[in-house]
Amino acid sequence: MKRTFGLSLVIGLILLLQGCNQAQRDIINEPFHEAQAEVTEILEEIYKTAQAKDLDKLSSYHLYGPKFTDFKSGQPRADAERNKQSEREFFTRISDFEYDLRDLNVSVFGDVAIATFHGHFQVTMGEENLSFQRQSTLVFVKTDDSWKIVHEHFSPLDTSQPDQSDQ
Repeated sequence: MKRTFGLSLVIGLILLLQGCNQAQRDIINEPFHEAQAEVTEILEEIYKTAQAKDLDKLSSYHLYGPKFTDFKSGQPRADAERNKQSEREFFTRISDFEYDLRDLNVSVFGDVAIATFHGHFQVTMGEENLSFQRQSTLVFVKTDDSWKIVHEHFSPLDTSQPDQSDQ
């Protein structure tokens, strides 16, 4: 009985200390450099996957489910299914997809990361070459496997204002 109580006490103390250690993390000021690098690398993978038009792999970067949302160009909020459908429709209609993610900032708050950037995109749709700029936000959540997108927001970028990266 004493041995079981002693073991339970040790396990309880370990769990308590781990909880205290977690509570001491400063998710506001800690830079989480390793996680920043991971999310930055995943962003590059996402856009290279879009260039390759590997739509199944592109979907795998999302954590589709009831909490997934997106906003695009002032339209009403879309859910996971609508996002997946609109991405597939867009990428099957275009060719020669080029991108430049300017003024990229990745902020990590523990298991949540927010990537913001000014996306400069060029595509060919049929015979037409299109160029557009988007003020972009991607919210990521850390899963057991990787960082996954849980929210996307793309709005037209006011090009009368210079990018921070252009200054």
